[in-house]
Amino acid sequence: MVIDPKQWGARVAGMATIAAAGVAVIYVPQPVQPLVSAEFGVTGPTASAATIAVQVGYALGVVLLVSLGDRYSARRQVTAQLVATSVALVAAGLAPAYSIHVALCLVAGATATVGQLLISAALRLAPPAARARTAAVLLGSFLVGLFLVRTALGAVAEAVGWRGAVVLCGIVVLALVPLSLRVSPAEAPSSPPAYRAILATIPRVAAQSSTLRLMTVVHTLCFMAFIALWATATPYAIEELGLSVSAAALLGVSGLLGGVITMTAAPVHARVGVPRSLAISIATGFVGVTALALAPNALPVAALGLLLLSAGMSSEQVSTQAVGLASVAPEQGGRANTVYMGTTFLGGALASTVAAALYAELGYRAVAVLGATLIAAAASLALIAHRRGMLTPTPR
Repeated sequence: MVIDPKQWGARVAGMATIAAAGVAVIYVPQPVQPLVSAEFGVTGPTASAATIAVQVGYALGVVLLVSLGDRYSARRQVTAQLVATSVALVAAGLAPAYSIHVALCLVAGATATVGQLLISAALRLAPPAARARTAAVLLGSFLVGLFLVRTALGAVAEAVGWRGAVVLCGIVVLALVPLSLRVSPAEAPSSPPAYRAILATIPRVAAQSSTLRLMTVVHTLCFMAFIALWATATPYAIEELGLSVSAAALLGVSGLLGGVITMTAAPVHARVGVPRSLAISIATGFVGVTALALAPNALPVAALGLLLLSAGMSSEQVSTQAVGLASVAPEQGGRANTVYMGTTFLGGALASTVAAALYAELGYRAVAVLGATLIAAAASLALIAHRRGMLTPTPR
């Protein structure tokens, strides 16, 4: 199938909008958590149940739904999941009980994995010359959606209430359905396997590609550094930098700008090639966490360090995800992406846990040192991949 590069660019912009909204869903409960817990009268660890549920749901969706990209067209599946996500969010905003609200957040998280479906389908369909740019725009949109919600939704909730804010998010997701019908890839896999076979063969897909495994570990290590620093960023901003709660939320602008940088630098990835692009991206993240480790009490350094970390991690994913998915047969792309993203989120959960304990005992500098160690390990593995010729694979 021949694709007009100009038309493809417009389609990628549309897919990026959908992807940004999808990843944003898993951060909807965080800004409204104090208001929700106050209304339902929940305290302690129970108050964060909705925040945890939506992330658990997303992880389940990566395993149980993203792999279905090897069976159904992205247009069909993304559109259906957008509708399901919208219904779940609206119902969560209207929930009469906290337990129901939590359960609906889990459903919304699971069905919000549309961005993962789109990147797998888009990389499979994109013209070779546009593959790096496609990945950069889609992955940059993830950070934009994530930090836009993190930064702005709290203010929206204060204006219209948490219920109005969550319902509004559901309406926005539903409004993307016509866009999905226009831009999501409609090509369905030929001779798709049964769903049970798809799930059963995920380990086999991972086992047969050493490139996929190595790229997955490189990205997981970088993502663990990213999550460790951002998971503890709010208490750090309040307790160590002396910012107010609202000012601490504005630190999310650094993450948002990291996504913008990833998207605007999209042409550079194709121009310099995967080895150099990956090296620059990892080095950028390392500089960011090193700055935070050296000067954790300076607000400008904190903002710049988190920006560099975010841009570096997102840009690194442009290379590792594209190379990893290209190392398997096209009809196995959904399962390969499940391996890649499933491992990433498991690593992120571990990093969040370790970072919270480190911060409580030793402060943010210790978390930054952890991040630098993780990125250094990723750099070492990326160098091994380069020496083995994995960074310039021939698509199968």
